[in-house]
Amino acid sequence: MRTLKLGKHISTHELLLLGVGLLCFFGAGILHQEVKKPLIVLNKQDTAFNVNKDILVLLSAGNKRLISDSLWIQTLMESDLEHYGKTDLKSWMYLRFKSIAKLDPYFYQNYSWGGQYLSIIKDDLQGAIDLMEEGIKIYPDDYRLNYLLGFTYYHEFGNYDKGIHYFEKIMNNEQAPHFLKTLVNKMKIEKGYNIDVTLNLIKNQLQLTNDKHLKEKLNKDFYALKAERDLKCLNAGKNDCDEKDANGKNYVKRNGLLYSSDPFIKYRLKKKGDFSPIQEINILK
Repeated sequence: MRTLKLGKHISTHELLLLGVGLLCFFGAGILHQEVKKPLIVLNKQDTAFNVNKDILVLLSAGNKRLISDSLWIQTLMESDLEHYGKTDLKSWMYLRFKSIAKLDPYFYQNYSWGGQYLSIIKDDLQGAIDLMEEGIKIYPDDYRLNYLLGFTYYHEFGNYDKGIHYFEKIMNNEQAPHFLKTLVNKMKIEKGYNIDVTLNLIKNQLQLTNDKHLKEKLNKDFYALKAERDLKCLNAGKNDCDEKDANGKNYVKRNGLLYSSDPFIKYRLKKKGDFSPIQEINILK
């Protein structure tokens, strides 16, 4: 009876407000279920957390190796494929690799894999060069690091003199491919970008890594450079041209010209921070 008595005091205005409230409540539930909500994507560069490397050393309390190993594992797990493309040495992966180098200067993989990843995947050439040159100070005669640094300067950055310098250091190394000395001599004579030289360098670079992302990017570069070279040769009517692309497919003839059967993005050097978009080339539309 008490409930009934209280109910008598509810005014028409209050009932109206209650009805509107219930309507809004159920309406919100329906909207939540039926309306597609916008997907919020956070950039890893904006969300990554890095502690100043000098502070890390102070806080390590004799556990530098343990902390560097933990940072390395965390970096591998968080590594992303988004291009950085700036020259300010502030990409999150570069800062992470530098912290690891500060904690453990002899962590070889940090220089070799880290340098490749920054250069080839992240397009952070300045970061890659800085990291690998730091590694060269610790391992001055190491074949792999010298090759990677020479490759980055020559193939990615277009600094041919620097590239030649590092290749010359290792061209007589027992690990060097037999063609490296010939390529170095060719580089020194031409002093400019040569597609044939670069194709050989990429082939050898592919043998130096097992990382699937690095291999995928290098294979794309190889395909694009080879297609560009072959099609230029074939469409000029020369006889000594390769008639198959990097995937073993024949080039296709359309309207009197030969084209690649697969789309590709024309390769270009990354120096001077030039990262404006390039359209994919699909010549069989």
